[in-house]
Amino acid sequence: MKKCNTPTAQNVAGEVAQKQGCCTKMKNCCQHMGRAREVGMAGMTALAMFGPKRFRPYFQHILAVITVVTATVQFFRRRKEG
Repeated sequence: MKKCNTPTAQNVAGEVAQKQGCCTKMKNCCQHMGRAREVGMAGMTALAMFGPKRFRPYFQHILAVITVVTATVQFFRRRKEG
């Protein structure tokens, strides 16, 4: 049997996908993700300060966990880059 040297459609599509980044495919999604995160954090902060007294501790706890996780991820990213 002879091996065919012509590129298949799957190989061509795979090469094109590798050249394009994740955000190139979903550019709109990536652009709006930062804004959605900011709005969500602002809403949770407002509920932690001015929301119903029964739910304030829960929102404060969630915000604290998000802060610790974010700080940890940034610490290890900087350490890995440096």
